[in-house]
Amino acid sequence: MTTDFSITDYLRLPGEGEKTNSEMVIKARAAELEGDFSVMEGVLAPGELLAPHVHDHEAQLLYVISGELKFELGGKEGLQFSAPAGSYVIKPKGVMHAFWNDGDVPARYIELSGGSHFEHFVDSKSKGDLYAMAHASEHGMKPYVKDTLRLMGEHRLKSLAMLNLPKLQSLANLGSRIFKPTTQK
Repeated sequence: MTTDFSITDYLRLPGEGEKTNSEMVIKARAAELEGDFSVMEGVLAPGELLAPHVHDHEAQLLYVISGELKFELGGKEGLQFSAPAGSYVIKPKGVMHAFWNDGDVPARYIELSGGSHFEHFVDSKSKGDLYAMAHASEHGMKPYVKDTLRLMGEHRLKSLAMLNLPKLQSLANLGSRIFKPTTQK
């Protein structure tokens, strides 16, 4: 009996995977896994935020490989917690979530996403960040800009993940400048 199988069809060695126009590396596409889910690996630099958003089509599971990530699930009135290396974080479909690295070292993680919608969003970044964000709803994603600015200010974060923008020191105070309380005279 002969097979048309190849080890490269089934094995992803450290450092291997499909590079994308973001910090995400696709380790296995949904099409390789019977359409059930995709697997990606990412890195969040110190001071970086993965902006708050919702997925309409898929739940996700994130595993922290190294470093520590902070999470917000359900918005400002929801939950905030830390996930050290070795933690699994469930991000339910339809629930706003964000995570950031307020540590001193990069945090590496693996993300499993149901179906291929998030995978297609990551693919759309090949057309540029503005294109991807303008078409996020086509992939069942909704960003929350006001919450992004809030989290940037509250946690003194310097950059946004998955955007090819320079890391600007001024971003750390952007939220507090926009949401500065006004005084009544």
